[in-house]
Amino acid sequence: MKKIALTLLLLVITISYTNAQNKYGMLTYNKAVNISGKQRMLGQKIAKIYVYLANNPNDAKAKRDLITSKIIFEKQNDILAKNTSSNITKARLKEVENIWEKFSKILNNDPNAEDAKKIVRTNTLLLKASNSVVTSIIIESKKTGSSEESAEEDLELKKTINLSGKQRMLSQRLGLYYLANQGATKSPMTEKTLNTVFEDLDNAISDLLISNYNTDKIEEALANAMGIWSEIRENKKKLLNQGFDNTKIYKLSNELTKAFNKVTSLYERTKL
Repeated sequence: MKKIALTLLLLVITISYTNAQNKYGMLTYNKAVNISGKQRMLGQKIAKIYVYLANNPNDAKAKRDLITSKIIFEKQNDILAKNTSSNITKARLKEVENIWEKFSKILNNDPNAEDAKKIVRTNTLLLKASNSVVTSIIIESKKTGSSEESAEEDLELKKTINLSGKQRMLSQRLGLYYLANQGATKSPMTEKTLNTVFEDLDNAISDLLISNYNTDKIEEALANAMGIWSEIRENKKKLLNQGFDNTKIYKLSNELTKAFNKVTSLYERTKL
């Protein structure tokens, strides 16, 4: 009996240790990948709202969305920093914080054309730094103890969560560069970026459709996202030639983000 009790105790300790190793602090690694991916999206959303408000200063809802998005961005960065045990991830989160400090100073000004230009020029720095955090968390998760086969499958799932999460970011980036590709902020760069984002969005949808992790619910959520995307996809020339109403694209980018957020959340909850 003593041997059985000792064996059970060792089993419990082993399971507890393994579970601790497979956690990002108080979060699962899947959740951490999802949250860090949302940071990329929020940075683009915040930039989009600011550029939009530079030409639509009386939109009260957009003003509220800007304030809310800034608060969530700062809070989520803090959550990610408090839960990581990786020095590399901590350093990358600190880099995001440093860029954000400078970026948010522009956001504190009443939206105007000159500051909108600064936002368009600098938002990609914040995006790249935020993306490096996602990459670091995925690498961090590989160090957890598990068999080679299950570790590979787990890594593929996290890559899928990341890919789906990028679609949220690209949805907001599409809105941002549609709005930026006109007036005082228009440049060859904004035109090129708008076209690139369109292609990236479209290509990733095809990759998600053939994912091994798709369930009926995920396929249904993907179909909903594709329905929203088709309104833009089928009118590519109209998009690239600024043929849409600004408010329409502003809202469509939010609807597409919401649709892909649901898809990403379903991938996050996938059990292997």
